[in-house]
Amino acid sequence: MIYLLLCVMSTAGIMVVFKIAGRQNLDTFRIIVINYFVAAALGFSIDKFPGRGDISAEWLPMAIIIGILFIVMFFVIALSTQKAGIAVTSVASKMSVVIPIVFSIFYFNEPTGILKITGIIMAMIAVFMTSYNREKSKKRGLQVIYLPLLLFLGTGIIDSLIKYTQEVKLTRESTIMFSSILFSISAVTGVVFSFFRRTGRRKNENYLKVLIAGLVLGIVNFGSLYGIIMALDSNFLDSSIIFGINNMGVVVLSVILALAFFNEKLNLLNKAGIALSIITIIFLSYL
Repeated sequence: MIYLLLCVMSTAGIMVVFKIAGRQNLDTFRIIVINYFVAAALGFSIDKFPGRGDISAEWLPMAIIIGILFIVMFFVIALSTQKAGIAVTSVASKMSVVIPIVFSIFYFNEPTGILKITGIIMAMIAVFMTSYNREKSKKRGLQVIYLPLLLFLGTGIIDSLIKYTQEVKLTRESTIMFSSILFSISAVTGVVFSFFRRTGRRKNENYLKVLIAGLVLGIVNFGSLYGIIMALDSNFLDSSIIFGINNMGVVVLSVILALAFFNEKLNLLNKAGIALSIITIIFLSYL
């Protein structure tokens, strides 16, 4: 149970770091790049630094693809957290679980039925209800709507690719190594992106704060992945229930943090969408 708690707190912590970074006007790009170097270092310290025989040609191409997508979606998470809020962003990311469910139905021929289809429809409705805010869209533009929707789609695609890789390419012993390589590829991708990035020195930018934010983000980012892997390996609950508790926990904790510490405003439709998302997570966990 301690690993599941670690995952919930770490995942919510990712959005908290981005929210604070936005309020402090810190360079999110640098924070994300530092974060991936820290996460990769933590992964290698727990497992080992890879030798030639540790990197498998079976899963390396997928690691490269997912690693690049990781850093791209991290930028979307950062923007969505800062524009749409922690609560909306957490729901959009956690409800994306329906995309790998649909992928599994079509690719792995997993059984389906009216209950599973109902759960998928509920999730789509919940994401729309939580992300739609007419007043915010007038003040901040359509970013408050399309960023959570883009996050929903992008995270779902990444989860589907990870599920495919775990099912077809990975062994249990190579999971941590695969994760560490992913983080490394994301870090290198960030460095490459930096050469094409047109930006000058920010006025009064605090590089120490950027470094600290990157370190903290790297720790919670790794904690999120490590926590869910260890929770699944412990076998104290079925995997579907573990994912359900984790997703529900992240949504609930994120909403509490958003309301208590960041004074985020949610309309009645948003609140109903969050309630529906929690019900949907529970519903999908027991299918």
